[in-house]
Amino acid sequence: MKYKKAILLFIILIYFCSFTYSPKKDINLKCLSGVVIDQDSGRILYSKNGDMVLPMASTTKIMTAIIAIEKSNLNELVTISDKAVSIKGSVVGYKKGEKITIEELLYGLILRSGNDAAIAIAEHISGSVEAFSKLMTDKAFEIGAYNTSFKSPHGLDMENHYTTAIDLARITAYAMKDETFVKISSTKYVDSGESGKFTRSYNSINKFLYQYPNSDGVKTGYTGKAGKCFVASVKNPYGRFICVVLNSSDRWRDAAQLVDYAAKNYKYVKILGKDELVKSFKVYGGDYKYIAGKIEKDLYIPVKEDEMDSLKIEVYAPSVLFSPIKENEIVGNVVVYVKDYIVGKYPVFSDREVKRKNFAQELKKLIEKIAKMR
Repeated sequence: MKYKKAILLFIILIYFCSFTYSPKKDINLKCLSGVVIDQDSGRILYSKNGDMVLPMASTTKIMTAIIAIEKSNLNELVTISDKAVSIKGSVVGYKKGEKITIEELLYGLILRSGNDAAIAIAEHISGSVEAFSKLMTDKAFEIGAYNTSFKSPHGLDMENHYTTAIDLARITAYAMKDETFVKISSTKYVDSGESGKFTRSYNSINKFLYQYPNSDGVKTGYTGKAGKCFVASVKNPYGRFICVVLNSSDRWRDAAQLVDYAAKNYKYVKILGKDELVKSFKVYGGDYKYIAGKIEKDLYIPVKEDEMDSLKIEVYAPSVLFSPIKENEIVGNVVVYVKDYIVGKYPVFSDREVKRKNFAQELKKLIEKIAKMR
């Protein structure tokens, strides 16, 4: 009987241990959804409900800024409309009829989370908020954020305006490849820019810039429906950690924990050097018979210690190429696997331009060559 009790107790202990043990027990997040990824590879390093569809409040403005940077010039003047000055929520305080540069509006958008700046940008670029919102959703799809829908450039609560933490991390990773976006999102205070003296000075409301070492962005957000949200970027020696926190009771702590976890549990491993030949391509119909495939910089991938032996690299590219080919055109991909799961994908670029042969000239040369042989 004593042996049966001992065995029963042992089984109960195993049962409870199997449910309480977790390799992620050192993170106690207060957010409904959170994720941290490696910027370059896009590898998800930690996720809590990362694919849950949620509203994202003013973190929406990351995409607003992307569209503004790609579709306009920093020195373009924007006339502030009645619709912009009448928007609710967080505003810079622009006046109707004021003329503000796109650059200054971007600082007002990101540093002060100005809804009036968001409306002004949308109307200037697309003519309406609705048309601009479609541009935003289309861009998200292009980036690979397939579970995201934008209905405004500011993020106030409304139907069918949503994203996921993973999607928002991908959008931010894309944004942080742009020097202008990085410069703005990492700024703590500014009163002048490339376009000249601003009409106002701007202080960042992003406390993480002041609290966490090597933080260089990105955006806060809050609405009654979305709760407190935050997107962070933290530089490391090999790139950046991109962190997203949605609906959190302690967003600064959650963000710090996510970045700490990534830094503590992952080691960056070099998988390819910039000067290494990735692949040689045979080219048909061009002024070069062969080109080399290259990468734009040394590639590093974050891996855990127990993943080192399962790291595998494959190059996916056609066996031959056809002219014409532009220099730095994408001709393939380097794909990195860990335990047979894809954890990173990097483009392979052509090392030169290949022009299409002029077949009339080639035929003329061939005829001349045959004539000389007689």
